[in-house]
Amino acid sequence: GGGLAGWREREREMERLSVGFGAEGGRIRRHFGMMASGSRPCRCLSTPRSSSSSSSSSPGERFYPPPPSEKMTHVLFVECGFGADQHGQSATKACVRACRDAIEFNSIPSIAKIVPGGYENMKLVIKIGTPKPKEVDEEEVKKVFPYGKIASLVVQEGGLNCSSGVVIEEMGDETDEFLIAVAAVTVGY
Repeated sequence: GGGLAGWREREREMERLSVGFGAEGGRIRRHFGMMASGSRPCRCLSTPRSSSSSSSSSPGERFYPPPPSEKMTHVLFVECGFGADQHGQSATKACVRACRDAIEFNSIPSIAKIVPGGYENMKLVIKIGTPKPKEVDEEEVKKVFPYGKIASLVVQEGGLNCSSGVVIEEMGDETDEFLIAVAAVTVGY
């Protein structure tokens, strides 16, 4: 169940996920939500929970794993975005809009000073949730990012598919589906 027992179970899972990170493990657990004050761990669709997980969790609820150290050793920040295609049912368009939303309201003039090698050595880890991941043109999504190396791009089942309430054939609608995508863009080196 939930409560203290559920919290302790989540804490053990976070401990398990940080094994192998040595002294960095404590920092990683705090970074991903396991604060000494007893706050709850952060969650998103990523790593499957153990089979002994709390039954009060929603199906598909997952813990976010430590950053992919083999690809990025220093995480500077994570930007989040939302994108939708209300007419036309284009998963690519929704994902492009989510990624643009994540990065377009940020200015990072100090990257050249913070990242050894500047913008050329900046790395991006991009994770997108969309109702139709197999329909996404990943090359179109990559075009959103003007600089930095894309260390990984993961497009997975997620986001939301709801009704727009109307089908407008002139706008490319085949159904009344309203596709919503979410994106997390991790920036580091």
